[in-house]
Amino acid sequence: MRRPIVIGALLVGVAVLAIGVPGVKTQFQTAYAAWDEGRLQEHFSWSGFRRWWYRTTGWGGHLRAGLDNSPVPPTASCPQTSFTPPRLVDPRSPKDFGAAGNGTTDDTKSFQAAVDAGDVLVPAGTYLLNGTVVVTASNRHIQCEPGVTLKKTVRENSNMFNYEGPSTGNSLVGCNFVGANPTRIREWDTVGEYDIPVQTNGAVDNFVLAGNSFRDFFGQSMFQTEGQGGGTGAVLMFNSFANCPLYGIALVGSVNGHIAYNLADNCRMGPENNDATQDSGGNVLECNRMINGGNITGGANGSGGVDYSGNVVRHNVLDGGYMQISPPERGKAARYIDNTCNDCATE
Repeated sequence: MRRPIVIGALLVGVAVLAIGVPGVKTQFQTAYAAWDEGRLQEHFSWSGFRRWWYRTTGWGGHLRAGLDNSPVPPTASCPQTSFTPPRLVDPRSPKDFGAAGNGTTDDTKSFQAAVDAGDVLVPAGTYLLNGTVVVTASNRHIQCEPGVTLKKTVRENSNMFNYEGPSTGNSLVGCNFVGANPTRIREWDTVGEYDIPVQTNGAVDNFVLAGNSFRDFFGQSMFQTEGQGGGTGAVLMFNSFANCPLYGIALVGSVNGHIAYNLADNCRMGPENNDATQDSGGNVLECNRMINGGNITGGANGSGGVDYSGNVVRHNVLDGGYMQISPPERGKAARYIDNTCNDCATE
């Protein structure tokens, strides 16, 4: 009887020591959260293992999109390999307005003051933004230098950046957004459903989102347009989205958008109107890459017969996941052209 007791005590001791290792501790916490939500099947599936492997080891990081790093191989259909951001005009730094950039002091007010003053160039550092920065001006450009992380540590129905219409010509470029949901908790109709890093509201036209990375938020999307008229001409390119509860990019009531060269790791991408009264059409989703269960659509949901036939989904690469092509009830489907589906499905 003594030998099993000794062996059991040793195993418990090893487990306690192992939990003290940061990477192992994180995985214990992730597994517990999954058990607590009944999501063990998701975490212990092959796709779940691959997501864990990428996060833990960094292997596969070469797939990450960026201003000069396309997630898809260059082809005649997808020739672009980099993106040139809009030029900053006399930019100010949030540190000019008191930002600490230490990851613990809330810098929301300093960012708001910088945005109110003009274009913004964010120097390297970790900036805590647990409030909302509201942009109402047109032609306001925000760009992050290498080494910037914009972090949120609370679960609330509040966005980090709200762009309010009517406005035009704004941009947000080169920033790394990190939320407080590393275990991918997905709960709608509760606090956090609108924990969205960047959102445009109403007629925000010609908005540029490029070279950013997003992960670990509670909200239903990482970037979202919103409104009965959700703006025209959005340019959403060379961004990375990971660990989304649902959407990386959600176009609601938007037209004539260009969604290209983005990487979606276990995230969804595409238009989804609430109902047939919202605008849709002219949106092109091309040359994006979906991995680890990500999926893409030209529009598949919405009540009252939404017409998505003016949207085009082409030259995208899906490694796992699925392409949702079925139109909403009484609606019209988008057009799907020359997409590559590796170990994936259509729905």
